[in-house]
Amino acid sequence: MRIDHLAYQRATNIAGFGFLLQLVVATVLLIFGLRSGDTTAEYSSWYLYVGLVVWLGMIIIFNQHKLERLEALEEGELTASGSSGESIFDRSGEEIRTAARRLRLMYKWVMPGASLLVILLLGILAWIMFDQLSEIAEPTNRLELGLTQSKGWLIAVGLGFAVICFIFSRYLAGMAALGVWQNLRAGAGVMVGNVIVLMAVVIGTIFRFFEIDSVIWVAAWLIPVLMVAVAIEIVLNLVLNMYRPRISGDWPRAAYDSRGLSLLATPDNFVRSINDAVNYQFGFDITSSWGYQLLLRSGAWLTVLGLIVLVGLSTLSVVGGREQGLRLRSGAIVSSDGSAVRDSGFFWKLPWPLETTSLYDVGKVRELPLTPMDRQRRRGFLWEDEVKLAPGEKLEPFIVGRSRLGGELIAEPAGDEGDDFGGEYALVDMLVLMEYRIQSGDADGDSGLLRYLRFGTDQVARRQNLTEREQGLRDLALSEVTRYMATRSLDDVLSDERAEISGALEKLIQKRFDRLAVGVELLSVNIPMIRPSGDAAKDFQDLPLAVQQRDQLVANAERNRITLYTAIVGDTKGVDDIVSAIDRTNDARQALDTAVSEHGLSSPEAAAAQKRLSERIVEAERLLQQGGGSAVSLIQSAERDRWIEIMEKRAQADRVKSQVAAYQAAPQLYRQRSIMQTYVRKLQDLRKYIVGIAPERMNVNVELRDLASPNTIFEGISNEEGSTP
Repeated sequence: MRIDHLAYQRATNIAGFGFLLQLVVATVLLIFGLRSGDTTAEYSSWYLYVGLVVWLGMIIIFNQHKLERLEALEEGELTASGSSGESIFDRSGEEIRTAARRLRLMYKWVMPGASLLVILLLGILAWIMFDQLSEIAEPTNRLELGLTQSKGWLIAVGLGFAVICFIFSRYLAGMAALGVWQNLRAGAGVMVGNVIVLMAVVIGTIFRFFEIDSVIWVAAWLIPVLMVAVAIEIVLNLVLNMYRPRISGDWPRAAYDSRGLSLLATPDNFVRSINDAVNYQFGFDITSSWGYQLLLRSGAWLTVLGLIVLVGLSTLSVVGGREQGLRLRSGAIVSSDGSAVRDSGFFWKLPWPLETTSLYDVGKVRELPLTPMDRQRRRGFLWEDEVKLAPGEKLEPFIVGRSRLGGELIAEPAGDEGDDFGGEYALVDMLVLMEYRIQSGDADGDSGLLRYLRFGTDQVARRQNLTEREQGLRDLALSEVTRYMATRSLDDVLSDERAEISGALEKLIQKRFDRLAVGVELLSVNIPMIRPSGDAAKDFQDLPLAVQQRDQLVANAERNRITLYTAIVGDTKGVDDIVSAIDRTNDARQALDTAVSEHGLSSPEAAAAQKRLSERIVEAERLLQQGGGSAVSLIQSAERDRWIEIMEKRAQADRVKSQVAAYQAAPQLYRQRSIMQTYVRKLQDLRKYIVGIAPERMNVNVELRDLASPNTIFEGISNEEGSTP
């Protein structure tokens, strides 16, 4: 093939098309992930956006190759048409070929720089993905992986883009077989990486139709892992390119050109490489021998025969002695001979995948911890022993009735429905372990296995250790345990009825299971530990002393109450009547305020309320006077002070009335006399000058000497005299 500018122009156009295709696919996935809230689509778009750097590098390098070829063509034309004498190209050809010099600089600096940029972007994005996925996987964080509800659209978009990218990668791999287009191998590797990421998302989304979310979770982790692997390969390529020898005139291969992804773009070369490896190991061309060729010719028939045998064997199902089986067709149970459940033996069915068989060990004893269990699995516990729990687990206490040492026992509940657990309570820590197995058929012929399967599924949610069925059984059993423990006192669960709790709980839980038809036969309810909750277990022996101290405090408080009431009321027998009378008085006073605010002070309602208030006050005072306490003295003192104040005000009023006649007789004289009395009472410390002549005949001279005393701030101020007419 002729290497000219047209060849590189075609490569530039192909690289530009790959850049646009990469941009479209990445943008569509990013928009879809943001709009639908799908995390895997967003992660895929991040990987695809990094590939734009590779395409941009190929566009730049192919375009520079084109310019270099055009420059060489112009140089050749000028040299051929020049004179026979010395030309400028003979003297300094390398110096004036700027395009060739720029091309060498690009291979030396631009291509490694682009590779480093790809490494940096892949590393940063992979770190962000790992950090987010680790936070989601942490059990203590209530975060979920974003999954779209438009699963069909995601599969269609991902599968369509994957097909387009794979076809384009094959096309690029074919072009890269020629030396002039060898840099297109990097584009083929980028497209194969796109296919891997898109197919991982598509496969994970397909499994979501079958309610299997673990595959999409693996696909989400696969994307950053692939990015790290590609980044590591690029780093190795950068290091090896420094030491890899090259033929003169041969351009180096870009470091971002992944060998592994390029190999996946040409699977036929992969098979050829395997054949070469086999020949190399045996030391001769074994792939051309008659045995190897016979194996290749008969391999397809042997594979078909093996598949036929496997399909035939899949029509026979064997049920063990402790098992029961179900015949399933597209997830539905297929009945035959009037029974849907198969006991021990064998039976025939349609070949896989038309029909499948599910076997269940109905004789297996299963354990279900109702509470977090001790990891040390000790056979006995002391109240002071520390319970070793798994990380993130917490032992929740159960509510029981208070101890008889604290007073009367709480009343027993009225019945199973509508219980009223009134009273005081205590808390106890318990470890409860339930053992059960799948129930056998009942008298009506209903299989316990079918009831067991209908109750729940075996699916385990993320960050959970129990299946949905086990969680349902645990919740039902815990509800019965909580209800039963609330009817027992602290003394019962710790001493008196300690041995009877397991049997009682077993009957109650089995009754609840039978009523809900869960298909479970309860074998035992084990309680390896029961003790007062938390740190109270260590100090529980001090409970009797604490009860005595409490009784003493209550007795002291009662004594202080009686003493206080005796001092205030006198006779404690009438305390309740007095308190009631005071409450009625306060209610009457509030009613009076309401009547005044709503109807006015002079309204009939206000008058009636005032009358009721007076009656309530009289009644309360009468009761207090009967007791003879300090409250009576306080009331009498208040009445005395009130009468004294009233008499003083009345005397003042009489004095004012007596002065009215004097004012009427001589108003001017009364006014001057009052002024003089005011001067005497209020202005005793001031100098007063009383002048008994008319103001127009008066001339007053004032000399200011007091302020200008020696050794003061007014020293040196001249005396001033003034006259006032």
